[in-house]
Amino acid sequence: MTSSSRTRAAIPSFLLTFLFATGGALAQDAPDVGGDELPEARPPAPPAAAPGTAEPVVVPPELTKFVEAEYPPEAFAKGEGADVLLRLTISDTGAVDEAIVVESGGEAFDTAATNAAMLFEFTPAVIDGQPTPVQIQYRYRFEVKQESTRVEVPVDEARPTGDLGGVALEKGTRAPLVGVVVRLADGTEAITDAQGVFRFEKLPAGPVVVTIDDPTWYALEDDEEVVAGKLTEVKYYLERKSGDGASITVVGRRVQKEVARRTLTMEEIRKIPGTQGDALKVIQNLPGVARIPFGGGALIIRGSNPGDSAAVINRHFVPLVFHFGGLRSVFPSELLEDIDFYPGNFGAEFGRYTGGIVDARIRRPREDRLHGRFEADVFDAGVLLEGPLHEGATFAIAGRRSYIDAILPFVLPDDAPIDFTVAPRYYDYQALYDYKKGDHRLRLYFLGSDDKLEFLLEQPANGDPSIRGTLENETYFNRLYLAWNAAFTDDVDHEFSLAAGQNQLYFAAADQIFFLVDGWIVTLRDDLEVRLSERIKLRTGLDVEAFFGSLNIKAPVPPKEGQQSPPLAEREVLQIKEDFFFLNPSPWVELELKLGDLFLVPGFRADYDKVLDDWAFDPRLSGRYDLVKDEEGKGTTVLKAGAGLYSQRPTPDESDDVFGNPDIGLEHSLHVSAGFEQRLTSAIDLDVVGFYKYLYDSVGPSADPGERVNNGTLGRIYGMEVLLRHNLRERFFGWISYTLMRSERKDDGEDDYRLFTLDQTHILTMLGQYKLTSQWEIGLRWRYVTGNPQTPRQGAVYAVDSDVYVPYFGSSNSERVDAFHQLDLRVDRRWVYEAWILTAYLEIQNVYNRANPEGITYNFDSTQSAPLTGLPIIPSFGLRGEF
Repeated sequence: MTSSSRTRAAIPSFLLTFLFATGGALAQDAPDVGGDELPEARPPAPPAAAPGTAEPVVVPPELTKFVEAEYPPEAFAKGEGADVLLRLTISDTGAVDEAIVVESGGEAFDTAATNAAMLFEFTPAVIDGQPTPVQIQYRYRFEVKQESTRVEVPVDEARPTGDLGGVALEKGTRAPLVGVVVRLADGTEAITDAQGVFRFEKLPAGPVVVTIDDPTWYALEDDEEVVAGKLTEVKYYLERKSGDGASITVVGRRVQKEVARRTLTMEEIRKIPGTQGDALKVIQNLPGVARIPFGGGALIIRGSNPGDSAAVINRHFVPLVFHFGGLRSVFPSELLEDIDFYPGNFGAEFGRYTGGIVDARIRRPREDRLHGRFEADVFDAGVLLEGPLHEGATFAIAGRRSYIDAILPFVLPDDAPIDFTVAPRYYDYQALYDYKKGDHRLRLYFLGSDDKLEFLLEQPANGDPSIRGTLENETYFNRLYLAWNAAFTDDVDHEFSLAAGQNQLYFAAADQIFFLVDGWIVTLRDDLEVRLSERIKLRTGLDVEAFFGSLNIKAPVPPKEGQQSPPLAEREVLQIKEDFFFLNPSPWVELELKLGDLFLVPGFRADYDKVLDDWAFDPRLSGRYDLVKDEEGKGTTVLKAGAGLYSQRPTPDESDDVFGNPDIGLEHSLHVSAGFEQRLTSAIDLDVVGFYKYLYDSVGPSADPGERVNNGTLGRIYGMEVLLRHNLRERFFGWISYTLMRSERKDDGEDDYRLFTLDQTHILTMLGQYKLTSQWEIGLRWRYVTGNPQTPRQGAVYAVDSDVYVPYFGSSNSERVDAFHQLDLRVDRRWVYEAWILTAYLEIQNVYNRANPEGITYNFDSTQSAPLTGLPIIPSFGLRGEF
């Protein structure tokens, strides 16, 4: 029998879970509160390394100052309790910067728990030897504790006993559940350790009821039989209620120093409508990025030409970002850690481009155990396998292949004007090896991509009967990547990386056009980072690119941006067959200066082009100033600005003595930008940037009849970008992106500027993803984009010799097609089984089936025209299984 009285005490059933890369965790019990004794339970030790993996390099935060929450008086009087799950952001000094309610216990309980947690103090988390800001989950439990006196019941010593033990795992992922209370019907408790293991000893033989009732997991109740003199072993799989498996997030690993650097996490990227879960396609939804007609895969950033921007993987250039028509990127999103998007004013470590940079970083493969994934939709299927290999080492292998070539023959009508010899097909592959030992890390990657298409055009294009017959296209590349990282001291870090591989591009159109480039590219980076003091950091390095091989081309001179070309039969066809060698070494240096609330980054980069024998010297400067800070000293209103010079080499055909002009030099641009960031709430941020770019020495058509091109084209681009972003929370994330921009060019000999071919005045994107339940999610994306400029045809003249009508044109880019707008929808359904997870998704692009104009098409003599419309409504269904 028991007697009880209510005690005014908040019992914070403290559960602090800190997940390591190895899948282990640390859990701690709360200190005693109000003099009451908590159930006896020892905190598990930090996780030992799993067999075949390296020792953890993460030291979790530890609570050093606990503050008891004020129990809400009305709830206490009624004997009511609650659980409040908080997400705490712990700074690199151990202070709590932010406490966000993840699971509410009611307004009064939420307020009390948040106020108390903000006063907690921790030892900072340490990752790779550096104090690091992290996010953890902390559960604060309010209950009116019953003071009790237990009446001892005599125990029959002769009664047989046995043991009951087992392991608790997350359903679907099989990750161990740490710090979970396992309870028997008589009140006996055990707490799972770092491996999810629990054990009860010397239980009376016979039936027992085991329960696990934790707010994070769906409740479990199980009937077991304890056998005398034996250990009864069980295994429990619990399903997470929220469906969100992330309990700790490292924040602020890289210093924000650029005027506009926008980072996306993989958790945000996977389910954005209209992207098929493709990380690189998501970039096209951010401010400053123009929409490509028909959803193509080129990067048009802040009004620059497609070739002026680049995507890099681990800071090494890749020649092809997307497979045919932008359907899929050439690298699986699941192997990326994050993506940084620099629309302009990027740092000195990047060069050779005057537009923007997309920097994708490959993550370390998982090291806790073997994981796998299979995914298939209407376009392609892919697989991924990753896990530990030997002590300190992890691996991953992945591949994807399309099956459009297998489906197309069944859906293409017999009377179609195209007869596919080789229907469109693509594949890509990746192999990763990652080894860590002490302060050293070695990474070895191999990746590649191949796209091929061949068809017979039975009917000629309008107005150009010479364009018919067999058309062939194949694009192929591979890369072997090696990187070595070393922390020589606490203040000196070094990274050497090398990438080498083959690029091959082949195109043929009947007998009129032939194009084959077969080359090898080697890129090398050697970077050093030195912390000179608390306020000064030096970063410097060497960035080298070499490209050599052979080319065989038979083709007319390609038109420059803004030019209109006559039919193929009226153009001069040129031919070259030669070897080439390009070499571009580029040293760079950068300082990071912390001057109170001001953060300055002056930098300098020098680029040399061996073929052109031309140097570029590009100084750069960016700065950020914390205008308003919160109580923890973090900027809530930040002013930012930057200016710098950027250079790039012309395309190979432009510097060729047959197709171009060997006397041209490097192209240059000036970037200037300024703006501010404002934290509106703990979940909502506003980012506004105004920008101006001046392009000079750009290669374009020459006014001199004796030369094809020169460095006489100028450009100016100016506008504003706005990003209102709701950061990823328990159920929702999304953003509104808006760009107001004007991009213009002025060619050699022209008096006035004209519109850039892909100038888009307004670009608006609104998207959001909402988690309805742990099984169902829904996402929407709506876009509005100003129509692209067009050069109108004013008529045509019949050419007797070639038997074609040759059009003549009005002013360049003087008209526009109608605006583009489109709604995309995605629905995900998730099934969690004991050892794996299945997800099905339905994605519908262009939900209301708008016939968006992409251009204008003309008949053979240019007397009639009609809009060239884009893709209709496209439903896509996919499945993804993972373990």
